[in-house]
Amino acid sequence: DKLSLIDTELLKLSLIDTELDKLLLMLTELLRLSLIDTELLKLSLIDTELLKLSLIDTELLKLSLMLTELLKLSLMLTELLKLSLIDTELDKLSLMLTELDKLSLMLTELLKLSLILTELLKLSLIDTELLKLSLMLTELLKLSLIDTELLKLSLIDTELLKLS
Repeated sequence: DKLSLIDTELLKLSLIDTELDKLLLMLTELLRLSLIDTELLKLSLIDTELLKLSLIDTELLKLSLMLTELLKLSLMLTELLKLSLIDTELDKLSLMLTELDKLSLMLTELLKLSLILTELLKLSLIDTELLKLSLMLTELLKLSLIDTELLKLSLIDTELLKLS
């Protein structure tokens, strides 16, 4: 009877041992699952970091696009500055052309004055010729007066001859 009790107790102990083994296996399984869960959490954190990096990459792309647009705007601004400089040069050329027009008008006036001066010189030459002619006429008049005097003397001489 005692042996039977001991056997029963041993059997119970064996069953408890089996249960403990089962529990131990379950605990091991739980630990393994916990480790897997930890690894999954790590992977999830890595995934989160990758998402963050992807967002940063997206922001960098946006910044790169913005930089490209700024460069385009800078190039456009440079072109506008070049056009502004060209416009300034054109304004200078326009002013120079205006000055040239003024000078051309002045030159035209000078040419007119030169023509008037030429005409005046011609008139002066004509005047000189007229003076010469006047002098010649004066000489002719003198000669005519002398001739008249000679005629008078001749008449007087003729009268004297008649009287004598």
